[in-house]
Amino acid sequence: MSRLRRLQLSGRIFFVTCTLLRTRTKFGKEDLEILASTFQVVRARRRFLLAGYALMPDHWHALIVPGQGERIDRLMDSLKVTATRRINSYRQTRGGLWHARYFDRIVRTVKEFHETLDYMHLNPVRRGLVNHPAEWTWSSYHCFGGSQPGRLEVDDLNLPLDQDARL
Repeated sequence: MSRLRRLQLSGRIFFVTCTLLRTRTKFGKEDLEILASTFQVVRARRRFLLAGYALMPDHWHALIVPGQGERIDRLMDSLKVTATRRINSYRQTRGGLWHARYFDRIVRTVKEFHETLDYMHLNPVRRGLVNHPAEWTWSSYHCFGGSQPGRLEVDDLNLPLDQDARL
């Protein structure tokens, strides 16, 4: 099987999806807390920007801007390895947690950025976990005018107002 070649870019906004192995137990509240805190730990260490997220029982989505000189593949490895160690420690289990591959694409316009945020924030509704995005604690919906604070703070990217503007 050939290896997927990743673009070696920094300073771009990546939409990333990472999926839990089907053989692993889906995340509960405690696991999601650990995953959120893992983002904070790796974010402090790797200096990436987080522009949006949705943490789900069997996967997560994020809008990530790697720091200067950072590569998305190394950043994802760091997030996945750190989360695996921490969640396995909590669960007192061993072994892999995530699919080896993950999905990523570069967000190219302001409009695409907002569409991606909407997609992430509506994910718990589409999955039948809640009736409205405001009811899901584990997303950045609350960082964009929700009634309660988000579990993770998001970075303001100061995007242009023009929806057709290239990023």
